Amino acid sequence: MESSFSDNQVWAAYDTGDSMPRFYGMIHKVISLNPFKLQVSWLEAKTNSEFGPMNWVGSGFFKTCGDFRVGKHEINTSLNSFSHKVAWAKGPRGTICIFPRKGDVWALYRNWSPYWNRNTSDEVVRKYDMVLVLEDYNEDQGVSVAPLIKTSGFRTVFCEDMGSDAVRRIPRQEMFRFSHQVPSYLLTGLEAQNAPKGCLELDPAATPLELLQVVTDADVATMEVEC
Repeated sequence: MESSFSDNQVWAAYDTGDSMPRFYGMIHKVISLNPFKLQVSWLEAKTNSEFGPMNWVGSGFFKTCGDFRVGKHEINTSLNSFSHKVAWAKGPRGTICIFPRKGDVWALYRNWSPYWNRNTSDEVVRKYDMVLVLEDYNEDQGVSVAPLIKTSGFRTVFCEDMGSDAVRRIPRQEMFRFSHQVPSYLLTGLEAQNAPKGCLELDPAATPLELLQVVTDADVATMEVEC
C-alpha cells in the first residue's frame, strides 16, 4: 500500500526478465501518497568482488545480495513496481549491504554453476528451489539453508524439509545461487479450516510460475524420492 513506504527504506522491485524482485531501490523521500510519488535511487552493483573473482555482474546476471552503491535520484510513481521492504545495513564508503537473514525465504537457482555466462539458456537458468534461511550470512561460513517442499493441495504453501541431511551450507563463493528473496507469512492454522499450522505461505508474485502448481500427496512423495 502507499502508506507502507517511508524515508530511508530499501525496497525490492520486479526485474525486466522473468519479473522476479531482483532490483533494489533506496527510498529517499515520500513526496506524496495520493498521487503516489517517491524520490528513489536504484542500487547499483558494479562489482561482485566480495564473493570472489567470478564475473557474475559482467555476464549480465542480477546481483541480489552483497554490497551495492546508491545511484542517481529519480521520481517514481509506480506502486506496482515494488515487491517488499528489504533489510539492509550500512557498509564502508557508503555501500548498502543486503544479505540473506535468518527466517528469510529465498529462491535458489537449481542448476547454478560458476560457469554460467551470457550464452547460458533461460531453460537452464530459470529453474528454482525454495529455501528457508537458518542463520544470518557470515563471511567465513556463508549461510545455511533448509529446503522448502510444497504442501499438498496448495499453490503457495510450503513447509520445511525436516530430514536430517536436508540442511545445506552455501559458502561465500557460491552466494550467486540466491536468485531473489520471497516474502512469506507463517501460518498459525487460524486463517482457514484447512490452513496447515507452521507452514509458510509465499507471495505468488515472487514465486516462479513452475512452483505455483498444485501438487497431490503422490507428487510430494515423488519429489522427496528424487531429492
